[in-house]
Amino acid sequence: MPSEAGLYMVPGWKHYHPILYVCRAVQTTTYEVVNGSYVPIAQNQQGKELKDKSSAKLDTVGAFQKLPMVMPSVDILHSALRKTKRILPTKGIANIAKRERNRGAKQLDALMKELVVPLRMYLEDFPKKKCLHPYERSLIELTLGDGNYEGVLGKVDALRKKVILVGKEHASFCAKSLSKREAEERLIVGMKRIEEVFNQEAKSIDDLLHIAKTLRAMPVVDLETPTLCLVGAPNVGKSSLVRTLSTGKPEVTDTPGLLKRCDEDRNNLEKLTLAVLSHLPTAILYVHDLSGECGISPSDQM
Repeated sequence: MPSEAGLYMVPGWKHYHPILYVCRAVQTTTYEVVNGSYVPIAQNQQGKELKDKSSAKLDTVGAFQKLPMVMPSVDILHSALRKTKRILPTKGIANIAKRERNRGAKQLDALMKELVVPLRMYLEDFPKKKCLHPYERSLIELTLGDGNYEGVLGKVDALRKKVILVGKEHASFCAKSLSKREAEERLIVGMKRIEEVFNQEAKSIDDLLHIAKTLRAMPVVDLETPTLCLVGAPNVGKSSLVRTLSTGKPEVTDTPGLLKRCDEDRNNLEKLTLAVLSHLPTAILYVHDLSGECGISPSDQM
């Protein structure tokens, strides 16, 4: 049977034993790495380099907490319909037919815009997965499933484009009405058609709302706070070591651990543990009980 290894993460760890402390170099783009020369350079040149460096977009954590509040699809539709009915024809149009077709075209155009503007804002405010920190990309894949995040955003964008197409088509059609009655009929048909198109794919908006709620609930990681991971088999003394060496009351998270098996066979909790170790600036301390009293032989602990 494969042995299970526990993992403790201790953010804010301040003191380490010089012999037991083992740090694996895990570097993220948030931390600056000196690749150039240490020879002093001119002040203006140095300022220019710092400006260029600050203007470059760095991958950092915290994107989930900046996600927009997504309205339910039914609320977006009801709000759009309510605002659309308030649209009046342009003042100064004396001809009844012209005034009615002007009102119809304006209302159809307004309904289209009231539906697509929130969707456009969501698409702009939800970051592309490739721009996220590797740790947050792992969280998306493990929490939502591979490809679901991009898939939902793609459906929302497709809905936006379809509403624009149908809305412009019916607004133009209504604007060409020859009589008051024809303009009124085309307005009713256009409103129903836009509402129908929106409702056909409205589920994608509700899926996006669920994604936003799920991701905002994800734990926040501070890359500037030193993090120490205690790795070892069960009952080797990880908790005792934390209580003995810690100078305060660190936050300790006991993860389910890892089994000795292929990466393809690991569950999501194991993959999350590996994501933390791979993508966060973490020092790793391996804990062993060489006495064998923990129930696992020293050879099996390695």
